[in-house]
Amino acid sequence: MRILLTNDDGIGAPGLEALYAAVSDLGHVHVVAPAKVQSATSHAVTFHRSIQVTQHRGDRFVGMAVDGRPADCVKLALTELIPQPVDLCISGMNAGANVGINVIYSGTVAAAREAAFSGVPAIAVSLHVGNWQAIDWSRAVSHAKCIIDRVLRGPFTGHSIVNMNVPILDNGAEPLGIRVVPISTSPLVMTYAKENLNGANSYQATNTMTFDRRDPDTDVDALFAGYITLTPLHFDLTFQPQLSQWRDHLHNGSGDCAGPKISSQHDE
Repeated sequence: MRILLTNDDGIGAPGLEALYAAVSDLGHVHVVAPAKVQSATSHAVTFHRSIQVTQHRGDRFVGMAVDGRPADCVKLALTELIPQPVDLCISGMNAGANVGINVIYSGTVAAAREAAFSGVPAIAVSLHVGNWQAIDWSRAVSHAKCIIDRVLRGPFTGHSIVNMNVPILDNGAEPLGIRVVPISTSPLVMTYAKENLNGANSYQATNTMTFDRRDPDTDVDALFAGYITLTPLHFDLTFQPQLSQWRDHLHNGSGDCAGPKISSQHDE
């Protein structure tokens, strides 16, 4: 199996190195990751400048460092940097959970989504961090690897994306189990620290994991309760239930705008 390993914390991140060691038994692992931290860059890609790619020699692997976004890393890996077809993409292990609305902002999840666009099944892996100075990456990735092995034996082909989050493991805590749950749709409660820099107001976000609601049976609720969460994702953004509603609304001539006839695929 040929595996693309990437992330959004940068190619030198300890979570990437730990995950590389954990998944190396699955096959040949190619590391293509951002040259520097790209957290919360979502699915941004680079179009208006060239993207530099350099060799990175870490303690555990030799990989490719990309001066771009996580999605750039996957695009380049699949089209230019890895000569043979890739069977699996793993993105992570991210330092910080990617649950709820954060899934939209996440560069970690975006990298997995980019792979799935091209038909490469992908897993995004993140760790909910409590005490940053006490992170035990080897223990965190051991839990993740156990779940990855089980995912690979399941309904995981083609354009599949699975988002996995491991709970806080401080002070020897162990996950209570695994929950397969939908993402929470609760908005984030953002707060900002206001500063004055050179006479101009400046604002620094002070929290990224405070949610307005903790809806039961969602990834936020399960992760905060101490479970490993697993959520299958997809990238079809069409709101299917409203397609027929909008067709009916526009077919009925709502409004006075004179324009082209509204048609659907059934009219062709």
